[in-house]
Amino acid sequence: MVSAVVLAAGEGKRMKSELPKVLHKLGKRALVEYVLDAIAGMCDEIVVVVGHKAELVKEYLSKTFPDVKFALQERQLGTADAVKSALKEIKGEVVVVVPGDMPLLRKESMKALVSAVQQGADAAVLVCEVEDPTGYGRVVLEGEKVVKIVEEADATSEEKKIRIINTGAYCFKKEVLEEFLPKIGCENAKGEYYLTDIVELLCTSGKEVRAIFGSPEEGTGVNSRSQLARAYDILSNRKVQELLDNGVTIFRPETVFISPEVVVGKDTVIHPFVFITGKSVIGSGCTIEPFCVIEDCILGDNVEIHAHSVLKGAVVKDETSVGPFARLREGTVLEKGSRIGNFVEVKKSVIGEGSKANHLAYIGDATVGKNVNIGAGTITCNYDGVKKHPTIIEDGVFIGSDTQLVAPVRVGKGSLVGAGSTITKDIPPDSLAITRAPLKVFEGKGMRYFKKKKYGIEE
Repeated sequence: MVSAVVLAAGEGKRMKSELPKVLHKLGKRALVEYVLDAIAGMCDEIVVVVGHKAELVKEYLSKTFPDVKFALQERQLGTADAVKSALKEIKGEVVVVVPGDMPLLRKESMKALVSAVQQGADAAVLVCEVEDPTGYGRVVLEGEKVVKIVEEADATSEEKKIRIINTGAYCFKKEVLEEFLPKIGCENAKGEYYLTDIVELLCTSGKEVRAIFGSPEEGTGVNSRSQLARAYDILSNRKVQELLDNGVTIFRPETVFISPEVVVGKDTVIHPFVFITGKSVIGSGCTIEPFCVIEDCILGDNVEIHAHSVLKGAVVKDETSVGPFARLREGTVLEKGSRIGNFVEVKKSVIGEGSKANHLAYIGDATVGKNVNIGAGTITCNYDGVKKHPTIIEDGVFIGSDTQLVAPVRVGKGSLVGAGSTITKDIPPDSLAITRAPLKVFEGKGMRYFKKKKYGIEE
């Protein structure tokens, strides 16, 4: 059995924030969520060590990772003390320990750590070689074996020249932790109990500590806003490069952000300044124009999302067109070949195959059939101030411009609603519905009359 301990108790003073460091976000997800993703699937249980504003961290993670357990580090006395506080909660013979502020850790590296211990090492440390090791603990190696890890504050001038750094991710036999954690002291510049000290204790006791090399960016922790911005760039570049390598066209990739979990089909074209986040799935042959935001959406094949459109929680099926300047809210389903045009908002509605709302409309809590035309300025009046009500528009209906559909209401199949109408009751199939005040014309009461009455101007 493999257990994981995620260190998420720190305050993160350099963030200068009221929010716990691990809850700061990259894209739409917190730092700690990326860490949990990296170890999920290979660990039988996960214990998150909380401390600073513990209730906030617990509340957040209980929603997104309901199976995690929590251990409280009452005083932040260092990483070794944090692991010690979690030890009684874990059951696995193999224990992964990872910081909660390292969103760039890879699953492959985590698997390699676990494998090293399962194959006989007493412990394994994820290390990487970087150009500038400033701020990180240096790793002293003999071949693949780790001799010791020195925190920068305690490193000699020679040790500071070492470019192999400790990422802070480890794997141990549980029995090793139980034996050696109590032996760690706090005789250092910060007066804390460093988990790194366990490595030297293990080595001097004849235990094997193996180094596992990861990619340089995996050593990127987030302790400041600058590092948060850097991690954002790296995370985005990593995903963008993956997509470019797999048949997706991305113009100006440095301006695009795509979350790691997003799936994009081949021959899709993504223009500059596009943000695709959450569990979005984009089909093949799609076009996403500039300045679009897509979150937790499913797009079919050959979908066009025109510029400045915002989609959240929507399903957009094959050969559909959206925008420009459209908004699709949660619960929206666009069936094949439908069209939502400029300045149209759709919320919790199904738009049938071949139907269209091309301009300036609001469609909420509605079911729209096939081949329906919804004219410019149409509104479904779905909210009465207390609760929402449904609108049903059956197949082949034509809704004229500037129509208000006061829900609950049904417009029958093949009916025509005249422009400027306010529909307050059901319309039978194949009917014409018009509600208009009669036109009145008063001759001689035009601009000349207005100017005379207001300004006294005679012409």
